[in-house]
Amino acid sequence: MNHIATAPEGMLPATIVEIRQETPHIKSLLLEVGERFSYRPGQWIDLVAQVGGEWAVGGYSLVSTPSLRGRIQLAVKAADHHGVTRYLHESARVGDTVYLSPQGQGGFYFEPHMADKVVLLGAGIGVTPLIGILRAIHESMPQVQATLVYSVTESAEILFRDELERMGLASNIRCVMTVTRDAEDWRGHTGRISHDLLSAMNLPKDALYYYCGSRDFIEDMTELLAGMGIPRERLVFEKWW
Repeated sequence: MNHIATAPEGMLPATIVEIRQETPHIKSLLLEVGERFSYRPGQWIDLVAQVGGEWAVGGYSLVSTPSLRGRIQLAVKAADHHGVTRYLHESARVGDTVYLSPQGQGGFYFEPHMADKVVLLGAGIGVTPLIGILRAIHESMPQVQATLVYSVTESAEILFRDELERMGLASNIRCVMTVTRDAEDWRGHTGRISHDLLSAMNLPKDALYYYCGSRDFIEDMTELLAGMGIPRERLVFEKWW
């Protein structure tokens, strides 16, 4: 990966400085990007790498916050059908050079002037931009009340579980995790994110509601939140497929 004759035009070089297996199917990657790269919590980037001798691109949400100056963190779920993702999981090594879009992409982000209450709904790997937002709130926005509701198939796939549980101890943050497959070692909520689950939480209707996941999840949450009386202008979702 380090023997590349020509860099992709308009892209910033980044060096992989750490790779960690976070869950059975998710790896995190820490990248050295330099001071020129900028983004807002919750945004995504294009990552370009050589796959099979050709340039290939993948889009990945940032789980880090801008306070991690000069570095960014990604969390990537294994996917055999996607060339760049397969490279990141199977071939990438510390010291490899990849290339990034020069700044964060998309309108899915949160900044403190936007609201004083946020609800974050995530399913599976769709939680990644929400983790970036929640980390930013935990770091420097004590005035923002945040609730994360995170659904996974099994407890072993909860990304950054220990950190989420620690953040949930803050007075302004609540983290609720639910598992769709019953497991003997899981004592928390079970099942998908549902009307019953959200209604029982007494969520504020004037919050900003961010949600990210599969196409079906986005459609289900849009319908569910509308049925709960959440105004359409309070809904923020990301179509990443």
